[in-house]
Amino acid sequence: MMKKTTYILLFQLILLTCIHMGCKGNTPVQNKAAVSTSRVQQVGKMAQIDIPVNNNDEQQFRAFLKKFKEAAKKHDKIQLKMMCCFPLQTLPQWTAEDMKATTINPAEGLISATEYPIYEGAIFSKDALRLIPLSKEDDLSEIDPATQDNYYNTLKKATDKGSKLYELQQQYEQKNGKETSYGFVFGKIKGQYKVISYFCPWPLKG
Repeated sequence: MMKKTTYILLFQLILLTCIHMGCKGNTPVQNKAAVSTSRVQQVGKMAQIDIPVNNNDEQQFRAFLKKFKEAAKKHDKIQLKMMCCFPLQTLPQWTAEDMKATTINPAEGLISATEYPIYEGAIFSKDALRLIPLSKEDDLSEIDPATQDNYYNTLKKATDKGSKLYELQQQYEQKNGKETSYGFVFGKIKGQYKVISYFCPWPLKG
């Protein structure tokens, strides 16, 4: 009777141990689920790496600038006109001091697409067509989005919200030996960069 009772207790102990071990261990389904989850996580990481980065403002501007320089090099005035946004601002860049000293009316410098042929030779002069393709990093600048400069803030009103402005400015010596300069400001209009202003030391109109 003692032996039978011992065997029964021993069997119960083994049974409880098996149940206990079974609860702690992973079942085949659980193991499969764990592997599946791990693979999903790995695929997710791979997907993040493989997703192409969307073009940001600078990348879009750089692509535009390359075409702009090529058009200038080829003297392709039709292409250059298409790269401008009209009305195009042509006043000399005004400063805060200028605004204090005199009345600045930005509308006075705007030229329409129909007016453009009158001023095309001054905007894309022989010197500009020669120098634009030779422009370097030192000639370029990104306009601070937080600028308080009225000139740039006026230009920004026509551009896509939150987009950046870029500027190309070059100085050179004229045939008469005098130094002068010109520049272009570029802004994003409906998702594409365009020339939104041209400036030089003197007013283009009037």
